[in-house]
Formats: sequence, structure tokens, C-alpha cells
Amino acid sequence: MGGTSRREFLKMAVASAAFLGLCSGNEDIILNALKFQPSIEWPKPTIMEKFYTTCGVCHSNCGIIAHTEDGVIKFVEGNPKDLHSGGKMCAKGIAGSYLPYAPDRLKYPMKRTNPEKGIEVDPGWVTISWDEALNTTAEKLKEIKETYGPQSIIFIASPTGYVERLRKAIGSPNKITHHDTCIITHVVVEKFTIGAKLWAYDFPNSKYILCFGWDQPSKAKVTLTRRFIEGRWKGAKVVVINPNTTLMSSQADEWIQIVPGTDLAFALAMINVILNEGLYDKDYVEKYTNFKEHESEIRSWASQYTPEWASEITGVPAETIRRIAREFATIKPSVIPIHKRDPPGPSYANSWKLVHAIIILNALVGAIDNVGGWLFTKGVTFPSLDKVFPPPPYPEPPIKEDICGRVKLPLLDKVKLGIFSTLANNILNKKPYEVKAAIIYHYNILSFPNPKKLVEALKKLEFIVTIDILPSESVQMADIVLPDCTYWERKGYSVRIYNGWYPQVSVFQPVINPMYECKSAGWIFCELGKRIVPEYFKKPDGTFFSSSEYIEASVKQALGISFEELASKGLWDKPGEFKPFTKLESMAKAGKKIQVYGETFKKYGYDPLPSWQPRRDKPTAEYPLYLIVTRPPVHRHGKTTDNPYLLEAYPENAAIIHPETAKALGINDLEWVWVESRVGRIKVKAKLFEGIRKDCVCLSHGFGHWSRGLIYGYGHGANDGDLVPDQTIDEILARKDPTGGACMSDVCVKVYKA
Repeated sequence: MGGTSRREFLKMAVASAAFLGLCSGNEDIILNALKFQPSIEWPKPTIMEKFYTTCGVCHSNCGIIAHTEDGVIKFVEGNPKDLHSGGKMCAKGIAGSYLPYAPDRLKYPMKRTNPEKGIEVDPGWVTISWDEALNTTAEKLKEIKETYGPQSIIFIASPTGYVERLRKAIGSPNKITHHDTCIITHVVVEKFTIGAKLWAYDFPNSKYILCFGWDQPSKAKVTLTRRFIEGRWKGAKVVVINPNTTLMSSQADEWIQIVPGTDLAFALAMINVILNEGLYDKDYVEKYTNFKEHESEIRSWASQYTPEWASEITGVPAETIRRIAREFATIKPSVIPIHKRDPPGPSYANSWKLVHAIIILNALVGAIDNVGGWLFTKGVTFPSLDKVFPPPPYPEPPIKEDICGRVKLPLLDKVKLGIFSTLANNILNKKPYEVKAAIIYHYNILSFPNPKKLVEALKKLEFIVTIDILPSESVQMADIVLPDCTYWERKGYSVRIYNGWYPQVSVFQPVINPMYECKSAGWIFCELGKRIVPEYFKKPDGTFFSSSEYIEASVKQALGISFEELASKGLWDKPGEFKPFTKLESMAKAGKKIQVYGETFKKYGYDPLPSWQPRRDKPTAEYPLYLIVTRPPVHRHGKTTDNPYLLEAYPENAAIIHPETAKALGINDLEWVWVESRVGRIKVKAKLFEGIRKDCVCLSHGFGHWSRGLIYGYGHGANDGDLVPDQTIDEILARKDPTGGACMSDVCVKVYKA
């Protein structure tokens, strides 16, 4: 979309579609529309170069095909051979071709001239050379390490091999990642019950799909949506449990409005019914789970959670819960999908237990590693950077405790992921030590709970370097800014994790040359490594390795082909038929089973069975409404709300509230209101909607940018994160949550006129 208007882009897209044969036999319609206008000349197809690559907007990483002319992206489409996209693309993916040409993208390294930092503070950027930027960063980090120790440097960064090489070589224990706000409950609980994080569902062969807030089609996640639609077309019954109407609930056979954060009670009552009525798959359960070894304790535990008990908590009639349990156990294949920030995600204080309960339910009906159920990923293992270019022994960190308290959560520590929600408190309180510098990469501070508090914390640091593509809020807090490439301008690969059929890998390749002076993050971290800890960024022959060399070597070792061959084909795969129970049989031979009874949890002092636990925040006289947070289908968190094409479709969020609730509060449709929680308030328009519970208010995530560098995103809507409390590690320990989940929806609010 380089330099084109919206109208020009649409005209170009139509012409390109006709040229590429994408009109599905409808070319005559276009020609008939034009034949009465002889003055209009049919656009002559231009010669374009074709590149296979991968979409980088979301975690699905759909395989795509890009068409360029004179080094400019002109048209993109899905790769029909890709197991994720199946040749389809969402609006976010199509509009992603705008990103390299965004007028506000970071173009050159910059340094701050205004020492003051904060919201709405002009950093006073000046452009500098790469040498100055890298040398200044390296010298400052070395100085801070020598003066205060390596623990004083924190990495708020996506943990790529290059990032981890630099962090470990410096000796910092501070690996701070977003997972406590995204998928940590899934990762930890699935790891220690099933053995791995599962991403794939065989929806096309499902006959009953039960969704505890699972809502991916409403968010336009292509890889999950297209398979779900196939299952729906084949006649699967769909039941949605959600306090709010969404695309999913509108298309479901049955929609159940539940009290937010009480899904666990519903799931526990289902287990009660299935066990009491003997509806579970006895052969599967005995062969592949540890149910038999703990049957007496499991039955005793489940007996207390009757549908009548759950009805009082959830607001759902007991007979409805009982019927859903029976249907789920008898209409097979059946499955309960879960994904990221749904109720089983790190949304509530009880979310980790909900994940465990859902795993138990899927196991009771034989859905795990089975046709129509929950599938293990058929992936490919790529060698790590440390395998390809082995480093010298890493130094032992003089202080092993990380700033966020991860080491106090042993199961979280075992999966080697970090925490966002405790960072601000610990920096401000200098616990367990003082932080002096931060390296920020791939993360926007706007996505943290209570981000304004984090801004205050980051103001205490001596030095911040940010690697980013757009002038985000993280950039506004930096002293040095290093411009990253877009996914259209770099090398890489993506393993198809959202499938359980056969292994497949999709390529990332430069579709266009890197624009301006932008460099890939891999190159940036290698260059910093050369300057700070050079011995850790060398090959055995003593020369420095490059990020490109690592990618090429890892592809060769994993796939047995060159990167160029992968790029020319777009995909590598090893087709084969799905064979049920293959992974479970392998586990059984190794003496492992699905832990219905969580032996690992018990070993570390946690509940071995998901006992009832209420949500953290409950309605009070001051904050009487439950907050629900959702995601619009045309946006990916805050990273797309600076895209003018997507903003045109969905320009801002609003406080969605039931008309009767609004009437009681004296609020009219589209009137400005304040939404306030115990930690902050935001100003948005009210949108009256009968499809939401009367005790709820719903906000879309991803808005509220305060960085004036974002010329389109600035000032659109408000950030729901300003309403979400951050945490202390002591609060997490007190509620005995092994995952450290951030409770991103466990909030109650009030709404009043602005």
C-alpha cells in the first residue's frame, strides 16, 4: 500500500484480483458492468513478482503469497496449501501490507534529548547513526552492569534465541514476558497434566462443541475459525457459555449467559454428573489417565459439586447444567476448546483451576488425542541458537532471584516464562533489588495491567533502549530507539502449531528490501552482543555469527533443505493421516498418563483436583458491575489500532451496557461516560446493547494509545488495562496460583456520566 490512497488501493485490489484469477468465475459480471461504458479501458495486468511468506500480525502466522511490483507490495492472498490459512486471510492480515509503508514507522535510530519522561512528554528525538546508537547502548549497559550488577538490567522482551543469549551472557535473571496476561494458565496446567500445550482441535469431525467463553471466530483467527466452520457445516451442535452476545453465541445452537468468572462451578458440576451417572469413557480413562489410581478421592471430591450448588453461583438453572453434561458425554465426538484470554486463560483468580477442570472433562469423554477432539501438535523441532552456535558456559548470575518473583512459583519457573503484573510494584519498591536499565523488545507497556503505574516505575530507571517498528508507548519511554524490520522485510520460519494432522513449516522471507535504515531484531541483538559480550556471539572459528546464518543452519538441520529451497516453495511438510492415541500410547509406554489427579500439583503444595475458588473481585455498592474484555475481529491488541484501514472499520472502543442498566444510571446511547475500577478510570462512549447481562459492562481491548508518534492510533478509544489492578507476588502466593496469572478480567467497575 506504499503511497496509495484507499480508493487507489481498492481499485488496484480489484484489478489484481481479476489478473490473478481470484474472481471465482465472476469475471463476466465485471465485464458486463463495463460494456456500456466504452470510454473505460480495462486495466492491463502488470507483471508482478510472487513471494511465499508468512503473515506476522498474530500468533497463527498464516501462510500467504505476496505479489510485488518494482519492490512494492501490491497484493496479498492466502496460501491454499497452508494448514493454518487454507488459502484464507483475515482483514488484519490483508491490511498488514500497509505496515512497511506506514508514515509513522520508525525509520532511523534515535536518541532522547529531553530527560523528562512520562505520558504526553515530548522525548525530543534526534536521529543518530547505527554505530552511535549501538555503541551508546552497549557502553551504558556495561557501565550499569559493572556498577550495580547484572540483576539491575531487565529484559522486557520476547524471549528469542538472540535475546536469551544476550541476557544469559550478561548474567541477568530478569526474563520478563507477557505470558501471565495471555496464556500462562494454559501452558502451566497443560504441561503438568497432559505433558504439553495443545493448540489444535479436530472440529471438522466434532459432533458437540462446548465453549466456555472460547470465541475465536468472533476474533477472526483464521486457522481455528475455518475448521470450526467446517464442523458447524457438518452438523456439530455448538453450545456457548458467555455473559455477552458475540458472533459465536449468535451462531450457536444454544447460548448460556453465565455470571462472569463462575465457569469453574459449571465445569465442576458437569464432572459431578458425568461421574455419578457413569457417562464417562471407562476404557479410555483407565488406559490413558491416572483416574483409577485415585478414583476414590476423585469421586469424593466431585460429589460436593452438584448442579444445584453450581446454579446458585453461575445463575444457570441446575437442569440446564445437568442436560449439557449429559449431552457432552453422549453426543460424541465432543470437545471443549480453550485459547488464550478466554475464561480458562489468565482472566480470573480461578482460571488455572478451570483449565484443569476442562482437561478432566475432555479426558472423561476420550477427547484428547482423538478424532473430533483435542490434538497434540504435529510439529518440527528446530535447533536452538545454543545448539547451532554453542556458547561458552554462561556466567552464574550473582543474584538468581528475578525482579518479578517467578522463582517463588516453581511450576511457572519450570516452563521458563515470565510475569508482567508484578513488575511495577517491585521496581518502585526496589524489591528484591533496584533496577537501573531495561531492554524492551516486541512488548508495549500499554498491554500491562495498570500501565500508568509502570510508566512511573520506568521513570526511575537510568537507561531504557527500545526495539520497535512503530513509535509505541514503549518507545516514548526510551533513551535510545532502534528501528526493527517488519515481517515483510526479514527471514524466518513458523512451525504450524495449530494443527494435529502432520508436520508443516511456513517461511518468512524478505518480500521487499528493508526500508529506510531499519534492521531485523536478530541483527540488532547480535550487534549488541558483539559490543557487550563478544565471546558469546562467535562461531567456533572465532568469527561472529549473524542472525541470517543461524536461520539458514537451523532450517538445514531441521528440514534437510536449504533456506532458499524453503523460500521457493513457501512450505515444507510431511503429509500423513491422523492416527488417534498415538501420543497417548507413546506416553503410556513411558509410564506417563494424563493427570486427572494432579500429582505434580500436589507435590508442589497445590490442589491436586480443581476445588472451587471464587473470582478475586466481586460486585460491591461502589463497583457493582462486572467488567468483560473482548477483542474486535479487525484488530490485534494495540498493534493494529494505528492502521488507518482497520481503524476505518473499527475506530474506537465503547462501554457496552444493557439498556435497562443504562436507564437506571441515566445514561443514553453514545453518551460519554466514565468507567472506573479500584485502580483507575477511562472515558469512552456508552453503547446500549440488549445482548449483554445487566450486571456487566464490556470493553474492546487494544485502544487508548497516548503516544503522539502514532499518527492514526493516538487518542482513539481508551485502554481497558487502566482498569486492571497490577499485583504483588505475595498476592499470587496467597491465592495459591501456581501459574502467576494476571487476572486480566477479574475486575468490577462503576459507570457514570462524564
